[in-house]
Amino acid sequence: PQPYHTSALSGYGWVLELLTGHPDRIRCELGVSHYVFDELITTLRRLGHSGSRSVTLEEKLAIFLY
Repeated sequence: PQPYHTSALSGYGWVLELLTGHPDRIRCELGVSHYVFDELITTLRRLGHSGSRSVTLEEKLAIFLY
């Protein structure tokens, strides 16, 4: 079988690749569109959530959705 997850990036680099890449990729990997991801980040920030010293809020959300 051919490997599916072939990105050399991890962490925030991988999330950034999803956010700036082809729109179908973020939907395929996380199950939501770029717009929905951004709205979730905005809502989480409004509710007081934030990233930590080593993990951004975007990474946390991507891990949860993955």
